[in-house]
Amino acid sequence: MPIYEYKCDACGADFEALVRGSEEPTCPDCNSPSVRKRMSAPSSPHVNGASADTPCGQPRHSCGCGGNCCCGH
Repeated sequence: MPIYEYKCDACGADFEALVRGSEEPTCPDCNSPSVRKRMSAPSSPHVNGASADTPCGQPRHSCGCGGNCCCGH
């Protein structure tokens, strides 16, 4: 049962829906059936349960800042 990302054509809401079989989701905000499946970004590689790189593409570090700030340490 995959979870897909959708965008509502009627109200513009972005949402995720668990889709079973041939079910067609409706928008949770306006209940419109006019929704489009969105392309999801692939997940990033993980090392020891954490992402291998920060958002700026630099390796994670252990300076105590959480390793997700690109502070240069």
